[in-house]
Amino acid sequence: MPLYSYEAADRYGKKVSASIEAEDETALKRDLKKDGLIPLRIKPVEHRGGPMISRITRKDLLVFTQELGNLLESGLPIDRAIYILSEHSGKSTMRSILQEVYIDIQRGQSLSQSLAKHKIFPRVYVNMVKAGEIGGIMEAVIRRLAAFLETTVAFREELTSALIYPLLLTGVGGLAVAVLMIYVVPKFAQIFEDMGQALPLPTLILMGISGWVASYWWAIVALIVAGVFLIKSYSKTAEGRFFMDGLKLKTPVVRGIHMKLIIARFARTLGTLLTSGVPILDAIRVSREVVGNEVVSEKLRVLEEGVSKGRGVAAPIKESGVFPPIVSEMIAVGEEAGRLEDTFLTVADRFESESTATIKRAASLLEPAMILLMGLIVGFIVISMLVAVFSINEIPI
Repeated sequence: MPLYSYEAADRYGKKVSASIEAEDETALKRDLKKDGLIPLRIKPVEHRGGPMISRITRKDLLVFTQELGNLLESGLPIDRAIYILSEHSGKSTMRSILQEVYIDIQRGQSLSQSLAKHKIFPRVYVNMVKAGEIGGIMEAVIRRLAAFLETTVAFREELTSALIYPLLLTGVGGLAVAVLMIYVVPKFAQIFEDMGQALPLPTLILMGISGWVASYWWAIVALIVAGVFLIKSYSKTAEGRFFMDGLKLKTPVVRGIHMKLIIARFARTLGTLLTSGVPILDAIRVSREVVGNEVVSEKLRVLEEGVSKGRGVAAPIKESGVFPPIVSEMIAVGEEAGRLEDTFLTVADRFESESTATIKRAASLLEPAMILLMGLIVGFIVISMLVAVFSINEIPI
């Protein structure tokens, strides 16, 4: 049966709202009147799913969390807060998901159980909400979740802004070279061919490359697309993920940045979960899953096993070999002082800053390198053409 959301007034004039399944609007109005309610507004709930979920970004999740925190701090119960957000969310996909969450809560499920059904809510989010439900500190947990998402979103935006210019420069430069090789150079080649004179070696090389690119550009594009598709498909398999993640850890330049990002993500997640009251084994398990590298996640299994055996945190982390010595020492001091949560958050702050600084340095080096490379390519094309023109006109170079 279709799902409808409604607002109605009871016999005392108090407004109530909910969502319910019914055969049609007429049947729903009849049922409401039987219950002593006067229908004020009825509308069908649109169910959306599948690929639409991918349109919900981390920033959308942050906005939802902030608004939920504001409503809870105002004294509204969780179901009423979810209902209000489902009515006023800016994206139809989010409204649809929140309506389903509201219905689940009305049916007796907890908020964490309902959120776990939807992929837009990561495991760290669901586990923190669950800890808030158990400890009766939902408002505090939602505030911590909002702070966690704010930090994550700001960090990602900072990294993205650092990489935008080098990527734009590469794209524009590559497009300019492609236009020269496919359209400009072949026109000159036709002119030189009509003259029937011998051409210098650089010009012959350039014309050969240009002719091949102009004739088989579609094959080059198809090869690139096929290569990307095959790599993505292979990366989705367990073996492929493990191989690609291992490759990231072996590539000289990528390894340093990738490891800093992994450490920052793991420490931020673990510290936030522990601060929210999530049991340490559950927090470690969730944090291992969000590091984004199967090889590192497998190495961190030592940490989970060590904690389960009562060996503490610092020693197993050192044995895992994932963290540099300074991190192991900081965690050991934090564990000794009973401030393990704060220590992990401090580690996250430090490595997020280092990651941003490293990426900015790499981007600042990449920009002149790309300019130099494009300059050399365009210079070779121009000089090869000029040499041919000068030789045809017998102008000494």
